[in-house]
Amino acid sequence: MALLIKLLFSATGPKTIRSFKRQCQNSRATQNALLKYLVEQNKETRFGRKYNFDKIHTFKDLQKYCPLTTYTDLEPYINASLNGKPNQLTKQTPIFYATTSGTTGKPKFIPVTPDSKSIKSQLLRVWIGKLFLDHPRIFNGHALSVVSPELESYSKAGVPCGAESGHGYRTMPKVTAAVYCSPYEVFAMENYDAKYYTLLRLAAARSITFMFSVNPSTILLLAQKLGVHGEEIIKDVRDGTLSDNYDIPTEVRELLAPVIKPDPKRAAFLERAGKNANGTLLPKHIWPDLAAIGCWKGGSVGSYVDKFPNYYPEDVAVRDVGYYASEFRGSVPMSDESSAGVLAVPTNIYEFFPVREDRDPEPHELLAQHELEKGQQYYIYVTTVSGLYRYDINDIIEVVDYYQQAPTIRFVQKGKGVVSFTGEKLYEAQVIDAANKVLKSYQGEYEFIAAVGEMVKDKPRYVFLTEFAKTPSEDTARRLIEQLDKELSVINLEYESKRKSGRIDPAVLRIIKPGEFNRYRKRQVEGGRNDGQFKILKLTNDVTFANEFETQGEYVA
Repeated sequence: MALLIKLLFSATGPKTIRSFKRQCQNSRATQNALLKYLVEQNKETRFGRKYNFDKIHTFKDLQKYCPLTTYTDLEPYINASLNGKPNQLTKQTPIFYATTSGTTGKPKFIPVTPDSKSIKSQLLRVWIGKLFLDHPRIFNGHALSVVSPELESYSKAGVPCGAESGHGYRTMPKVTAAVYCSPYEVFAMENYDAKYYTLLRLAAARSITFMFSVNPSTILLLAQKLGVHGEEIIKDVRDGTLSDNYDIPTEVRELLAPVIKPDPKRAAFLERAGKNANGTLLPKHIWPDLAAIGCWKGGSVGSYVDKFPNYYPEDVAVRDVGYYASEFRGSVPMSDESSAGVLAVPTNIYEFFPVREDRDPEPHELLAQHELEKGQQYYIYVTTVSGLYRYDINDIIEVVDYYQQAPTIRFVQKGKGVVSFTGEKLYEAQVIDAANKVLKSYQGEYEFIAAVGEMVKDKPRYVFLTEFAKTPSEDTARRLIEQLDKELSVINLEYESKRKSGRIDPAVLRIIKPGEFNRYRKRQVEGGRNDGQFKILKLTNDVTFANEFETQGEYVA
């Protein structure tokens, strides 16, 4: 099957990339054609009739007749669609609803139509096609991916609702599915530990040459769990078994029985590999031919990628999967160099508003993609084929460069990743930058860090919740938080001003117990959060978040 996949992408990959390049060469025409298609297709929908889609012919018409929207604005239409009423947002009936809590915890149901599923698949083929051209070894072996369960519920009309990553994995073509080391049913398991053990048991028995999971914390988690379960995995590979120590459903065991066979030769290889790391199985030793990892690299998750060399082969390529959310897929990275990707102009209609404008935009003020300036940051608004119109996703992107006539963008942070008690406007990206600079001086690695803005006796302060791989001494901890506080003042002049004036109290380092972040993640996933796209804000003023973790020390700058 691997050979067939290689032949397929060798034949179709270059053609797919050339087509995408042509669409980017005249990005304005591409966007205009997509706009005309969208309004023509959906002018008789409830939303289209209300907002005069029959009068929309140009970008300016869209801004004149269609308002800016949030999920709250579209929710009545989506709820009606969930109840089986047709022609709400799109002429096409949704075939699936992607559920996401975003950062608020409130469930959202994002429609997936045949058109939107097809168009996302086209972008994925561009991404994989370019990755394959750059790294042809990715299909020499098997692929390892992590997705969230597809099915969480059904709408009243009987349409499945859940994770789109799971939906895509379950419905992928058989020839593609054969490359992956695990069937979808493993990801549908409810028990968190059983799911990860089964996945690693299957993967350890094979040569993995490609890994894919949008969140790099998942890639890191796989490596850490592999080390924990190494001895048990080796025994299972040798004996052709699947450990009874985990709550694995009988139907999953029966499904896997034909592929789980005794493999003493592979087990011996794993044992030798373990000796290279004092008995601990590491991906770099058991999968030495791993050619590429696909995951997010920028925004608030970049620090996880920095830890990959501790676990994965030094020469493995790491390709950002692009600006990607449940609502839409917005960019296609074309190299390994950064997290930036080409704006997906054939897929969605995009509008932007400069971050430097410290106010909400008027509907007519948004900029088209060809009006953006290199080096500037913008809030992004999107119109999709699945029925999101001029949708405020609350994200900030930066224009890095241009590819043909389409901007190359990188995700900076969520718009909500901003806290301001007295006008300091501290951004999530600034917190991450300060933490990365300061903690490089500390020899012990940290597993997790997030800042919580809180009020204490009517004065704000920022608490850095940090889990260390090796707990620092008291003197080191005090030094670290003093440096963090100073670095925030360097990065954010308003923070410096407020600190000097006493309007903001000194920052606090609150050390959380080892393993707390993974336990928090486990609780959230078992409670319904999407595992494959699990993420949290690295800056928040939600003080209840801090209560999720057991602590073992606190130090004030």
